[in-house]
Amino acid sequence: MLRFVTRCLLPLVAAFLTAAAMAAAPVGIPAVDAALARAKVPADALVAVVQEVGSARSRLAWQADRPFNPASLMKLVTTEAALDLLGPAWTWSTPVWLNGAIVDGVLEGDLVIKGTGDPKLVVERLWLLLQRVQQRGVREIRGDIVLDRSAFVVPEQNPADFDGEPLRPYNVRPDALLLNFRALQVMLEPDPALMRARTTVEPALDGVRVDAGVPLNGGACEDWRDGLKPDFSDATRLHLGGSYPLACGPKSWSVAYPQPKRYDARLLVALWQAMGGRLHGGVRDGAAPATEPSF
Repeated sequence: MLRFVTRCLLPLVAAFLTAAAMAAAPVGIPAVDAALARAKVPADALVAVVQEVGSARSRLAWQADRPFNPASLMKLVTTEAALDLLGPAWTWSTPVWLNGAIVDGVLEGDLVIKGTGDPKLVVERLWLLLQRVQQRGVREIRGDIVLDRSAFVVPEQNPADFDGEPLRPYNVRPDALLLNFRALQVMLEPDPALMRARTTVEPALDGVRVDAGVPLNGGACEDWRDGLKPDFSDATRLHLGGSYPLACGPKSWSVAYPQPKRYDARLLVALWQAMGGRLHGGVRDGAAPATEPSF
């Protein structure tokens, strides 16, 4: 982690140290101004502090007392903590129990999946997990699919609290069993002959549909997402009430599912059925058995 930070930040720090030797503040210094211009970042949007570890004085400070949103820089803190605690070779596992006898392809009991915090249990990996279940001879589940989220619990929160954008996938609450980021990809493909953009959604969710299309318009491809006027108040129907610019061509839009607590169940049922499986029960939260997992 230290090597990564050093490699990324050293050129910038070097530029500032050089600049500091030339003037009291970085504003108006050619090397700094050129770097900011290339990045299209205004000087007043920058905070810079260069300080030796253990020292009470800064070698360089620019807007050090001005409050800023750290944004994605916080990823460096969490990444360093993860590397320190877990090590660079750490991988997550998601244990599964076939909790019952398997007779002629029928699991006479529950399929139990326990989350351990895997942040990238995306739909492709979930498909592989369910394929392993089928490779064990299970085609039909007489009980339920049980989800164990007990590895950690995050307090409830409003997804709009951070920036007022509840449909942004980065605002989805963490979970010990986070399936596919609880997000959807809405795809739009213009059809000039029909003057409509065809819309599809991935992955498929059980009981959820999206409008088949949206009218095209002749405007510029600018705020096309706002122009769609999405209405997701009904979590079973993703409605687009606006129009889409023909000039945009094909686009995809990542959105957080508006009913996150139902996402996992809808995804698992749709995926299991698409793989030819049958489920007699439902999907519910519960505890994993105390026995060794099936895999």
